[in-house]
Amino acid sequence: MQFFVQLIVILLWVVSIGWITGKKSYPIGPNDDERKRSIKSKSIIQSWTTLLLFLVTNYLFGVFNVNESVGNIDSTNLELFYIILALLTYFIFYIINSRKMSAS
Repeated sequence: MQFFVQLIVILLWVVSIGWITGKKSYPIGPNDDERKRSIKSKSIIQSWTTLLLFLVTNYLFGVFNVNESVGNIDSTNLELFYIILALLTYFIFYIINSRKMSAS
């Protein structure tokens, strides 16, 4: 069972990276033009920067002991939160960058 989970994760990884980056070097994914690849690249960078901001903020709250207990969140839900945050911010920044690039 663990092998099948790892195989599915690898396949999803290859498909998602090919689609997100828009490069044809991956077996699956669109062959986007330079403008669209630039938009996707900027969106990836902004998304990961936002995720890094959340992680640093969470770490600093722990260091300075300013966490107010919202609830007992286990690590699985916290990992899922950060994955959803990364995907959500990618799509938000993709829309913002698309509108910026189409206006100019």
